Amino acid sequence: MHDVNFVHTSDIHSWYLGHNANKTGWGANIGDVVTFVDYLRKTGAPRGQDVIFIDTGDQTHGGGLSDADKPEGTQYMLTVEQALLLHTSLPYDVLSPGNHELERELVARHLFEMLESHPGIKEKYLAANVFYKPPNEPGAERRRLGTTHRTWSTESGRKITAIGVMFENQNKTINAGVYIDPVDTIVNQKWFTEQVLTSHPDVFLLVGHMSLSAKERPKWRKIHEAIRKQHPHTPIFIFAGHTHQRECIMGINGENPARSLGIESGRYLETVGWVGYNLTAPGKTLELSRMHIEANRKNLIRLTGSIDSVFAHSSENVMRPFHELARRFNLDKYIGCLKYDYPWDTQVYNQDDPLHALNLYRNVAFPDVVPPKDSGPYALLLNDGFMRGPLYGGAFTLNDKFVNTPYDSQPFLTTKIPKMVAEKVAGVLLKPSPNPVQSSGEALSEDSQRPMVQGRYLRGVIAKDDRAAREESSCDALGPSPPLLQAWPPQYGSTFSKGFHELADCDEVDFVTLEFLKDGAEPVIEKLMKESANQRCKGTSTGKLVWQPYGTTSSGDVIKNWVQKFTVTRTDGTTKCADQ
Repeated sequence: MHDVNFVHTSDIHSWYLGHNANKTGWGANIGDVVTFVDYLRKTGAPRGQDVIFIDTGDQTHGGGLSDADKPEGTQYMLTVEQALLLHTSLPYDVLSPGNHELERELVARHLFEMLESHPGIKEKYLAANVFYKPPNEPGAERRRLGTTHRTWSTESGRKITAIGVMFENQNKTINAGVYIDPVDTIVNQKWFTEQVLTSHPDVFLLVGHMSLSAKERPKWRKIHEAIRKQHPHTPIFIFAGHTHQRECIMGINGENPARSLGIESGRYLETVGWVGYNLTAPGKTLELSRMHIEANRKNLIRLTGSIDSVFAHSSENVMRPFHELARRFNLDKYIGCLKYDYPWDTQVYNQDDPLHALNLYRNVAFPDVVPPKDSGPYALLLNDGFMRGPLYGGAFTLNDKFVNTPYDSQPFLTTKIPKMVAEKVAGVLLKPSPNPVQSSGEALSEDSQRPMVQGRYLRGVIAKDDRAAREESSCDALGPSPPLLQAWPPQYGSTFSKGFHELADCDEVDFVTLEFLKDGAEPVIEKLMKESANQRCKGTSTGKLVWQPYGTTSSGDVIKNWVQKFTVTRTDGTTKCADQ
């Protein structure tokens, strides 16, 4: 423990119940993390040591506790509302929203109304550049969502000022009634110059759902620079989020000696971020430490020195309302069982691997439950973003369904096109090109491609940030930090049904894709038709593509329906799990 200590979570995406510890090695739930913080606070207080608890957004969208009951209209949103209330009622000192709280209209409205009706939560929910105006309400005014900053004193008497920001993705939030001002404008705001800069704290915290990447880091630098002009020696810490990475940088804006540090702490309650520092004289480098803790109960108990049974009891008390919410929405409902584990992003993708979750989905489950009767050969185009989590052998519950495919279920659509076109679409979408239909080949975040791509990670080649190399250093000097393996399939891929390859080039097939991928695929198809098919295939339509529903199963129900269909209870009472 140090004089001041920070515990950081980000991008939990409603994984409050934790992971299957036997399958992943993580397994800590949110109750374990809160118990960890509570224990450190109690043991550190007599020694004058402070523990600050921080969350930097994307609390929702990724598990049953925030995504369940979608088919029942607004009742689904009550799940999100309760999850947000439970999360923000935990003993965090400061929190900030993420894009998944701001891009959906009912979620944004529930968040705004919850904050307005809970002033104690609003006080610590920081979003200095975020505003809300109910859509479709003429005359409504923009109102601030949450609070710009918070200044408070710790139990030991240290004064802390925290500022919260959100990266600018207003093009994705505007339909939800959320307006996001440029981050760098906050340094000229009256509240910043007259309240933040005059607060004279012992430490400044910059928190927000904004990464430490080459694209976003200049925005953090701008705020750091404005503070540093007035407070040349006060420690400044950045707690970032959004890209699901484990990152750490020191010496913001190249300051030397370094009295600043920035950290991003993974995702999905797989990682708990830790930063500690001891007070040093002005002009000297801070005595710093940082860890990216693998989130499992054994690790947290070991770091606290607590007794297993005492720790578990305290954690269970925290988890009680989360378990009650899970029971209320039947998240433990048994759907069937799987014979094998199917990883998603924890091993390198191989299209021939039958035990990869994507291959199970498109090669096995889809053809078994989606195509209409008497349908012909098809090409299925999917991307790497509609799926988000693994599938584990054993019982498959309703919560597992939402973990695997949490996004709003999409209908499958089809259009008739020549085989020679259908087999080329994915390749064109993958080919680097300045064509706006395709990828630029640069690093792409999940927001740069939505709705075409709903993935989570930075893709492709991460652009080299020469200025970053000059102005900040890594945290390697503070010791090793275990990396997260983040592997994903190609951004687009096609699967072809039985009989597809036996067809002639000009034979028509069903080109099947998800509704949110249609608008991106359509111009590629039209381009390929003009370049080749129309010249070689007599009678090929040159008009606008006609799309029709394909089957009655939506994207989020494919695995669920397949598991349910192929789980068999034998006459002796034993169960045969779904198998390929």
